[in-house]
Amino acid sequence: MTPPVPNVPQANDTDTTRVFANRDLGRITNISIAILLAVIPYGLWELWVAFFSESSDSFGALFGVVFVGGGAIGLNTMWTENRDQVQWFDADFDAGKGRVAVWRPFRPLVLDVSLAQMNNWRHWIKVGKRNMRTHYLIAALPDYPRPIYFDLTRSPDIPEGFRRLAPEAVADYEENTGRRGDDDDDDA
Repeated sequence: MTPPVPNVPQANDTDTTRVFANRDLGRITNISIAILLAVIPYGLWELWVAFFSESSDSFGALFGVVFVGGGAIGLNTMWTENRDQVQWFDADFDAGKGRVAVWRPFRPLVLDVSLAQMNNWRHWIKVGKRNMRTHYLIAALPDYPRPIYFDLTRSPDIPEGFRRLAPEAVADYEENTGRRGDDDDDDA
């Protein structure tokens, strides 16, 4: 069983297991959003000073446009790239039920799910700048409009619950990363 995660609601039921927790997702994204929300009013202030004060300041106007535009682009990027990422996932395998917390600004959206209805599991690699690879397990939920993403970048080992829910996706992840959960290769 995984150790308790600070600032993340823990499962109440003794049969419920914390399958996955992305400890940093909420904190990092919320700090980024707070900074962007502070930048936009500063840009608006610079635009107001540049166009509506007695001293016209083209440099201030440039600052204002960059800060407002950059803040708006940053907020859009934060929303589109993180809105379907899972902060934590609890499962009760005996009852076949689970709870998934999908990131939302300042408070996660918690979904009650049936484990049997979590389908279309797959492994996906997002290639970023400088060929940095981020590994995800993706699943579809029946009452959620888009697939949800489990970020496995910081996971030293794949959680055992994923092996029960998505064995093919886990095998693909292990093949692509060179990590193996079962080192019992005694097929000699």
